[in-house]
Amino acid sequence: MATHDLTQGRVGSQLTRMTIPYFLGVSSMILASMIETIYIGVLGAKELAAYSFMFPVIMALTSVSMGVGIGASSVIARSEGQGERERVRRYVTHTGILTVLITVALSGSVYFFLEDLYAMMGAKDEVLRLVVEFAEVWVLGLMTFTIPMVISTVLRAVGIAKEPGYIMTMTSAMQLVLSPIIIFGLFGVPAQGLVGSAYAFILIGFVRIAAFIYLLQRERIVALDDIFAGFLQSARNILHIALPSMLSSLIGPLSMGITIALLANHGEFIVAALGIVNRIEMLVTMILGALSSSVAPFVGQNWGAGQYDRIHRGLKLSYGFCLGWGVLCFIALAPGGDFLVSFINDEPALLEAAAWFLLIVPVSFGLMGVGQVSSSLFIALGKPLPPTLLSVLRTVVIYIPMAILFDEWWGYVGVFVAISVANLLFGVVAYLGSRRMLLHEVDRVLKA
Repeated sequence: MATHDLTQGRVGSQLTRMTIPYFLGVSSMILASMIETIYIGVLGAKELAAYSFMFPVIMALTSVSMGVGIGASSVIARSEGQGERERVRRYVTHTGILTVLITVALSGSVYFFLEDLYAMMGAKDEVLRLVVEFAEVWVLGLMTFTIPMVISTVLRAVGIAKEPGYIMTMTSAMQLVLSPIIIFGLFGVPAQGLVGSAYAFILIGFVRIAAFIYLLQRERIVALDDIFAGFLQSARNILHIALPSMLSSLIGPLSMGITIALLANHGEFIVAALGIVNRIEMLVTMILGALSSSVAPFVGQNWGAGQYDRIHRGLKLSYGFCLGWGVLCFIALAPGGDFLVSFINDEPALLEAAAWFLLIVPVSFGLMGVGQVSSSLFIALGKPLPPTLLSVLRTVVIYIPMAILFDEWWGYVGVFVAISVANLLFGVVAYLGSRRMLLHEVDRVLKA
């Protein structure tokens, strides 16, 4: 099994080696989604609004399954740091089984309630029909997303980052070619409209699955003999971290759903604007998500090996990068948000809403990244409850009441202000809590 030791070498170089391929891979998927938004914008504002309504459900369904990857990454990285290679193989194998079981249960349970769900979120008439049609196809193909993403997370836990990044980047490029063919009916293919985006997503997902299965076999990172041996114990260890992580991840889509419901009261163009700027936000902040995802295996392996000084150095570098990147994002996005969005749709109401978002929210990106890194620190040390409590604090205690109140005062602009304030407070509290926890844990281990 070819693994990459994160307990040796320069800390900054190791974090960069883990972060850049993941950033390129996932950001290429987000970029593909943004360009797909342009394709859908050509179809019309109703299709664009329907696509925006789909976003929180996509987040919710993928977050639940990705919780398995988060839990697996934590136990695998610590086992790798301790040199327990056979245990790593078992965890990888059982993670795959667990992902399939959870994804099938999730898809089946949601499929029959899609119309009620979107109606509750505020979708009406033609927009409701379009989003349900899209979602019925997408939900059935959920596994084509969750399996590759979980495998990618597992590979990164043992330090293999470059190849997963290549796979995600190349398949995203393929999606950019395939999507317009199916959406608009090019080269003799029947035009499918909005739902064609879902078909393209599933077809590319099968390509990703094949590529990641090949990579797993090449790296000899799965236990092929008696694959169910010890499955219950592995599942228990993984789910100990995965279940709180799932809950924490679900809070984000809940926040998004409430945001869309509030903005829907201001018109479909405001909802469409949110769909566009959310993808811009995801693209520019993906480097922060990639960094926080790299911190988890880095901390996990070094904790297992007792390399506590390396953990402190890695966190210091990560926090500094997050704050610096946040400043750059604000400088780049705040002055010309409406000009950037006009390439996708030039409806005046949509452009105005997008400009307000890109003026207000990016100021919080730096501390949001600090909060993400801090949450990864908790997860890496096998403490999933604090990130869940932080997510509850951020969304339920701070954001939702504030968004409802500010919406009454300032309209949809107040909702954007609430997002920014919640991000800032989340970053501060997460940093202080994780720093205190790490110092306590290191002191406890050294005294043992």
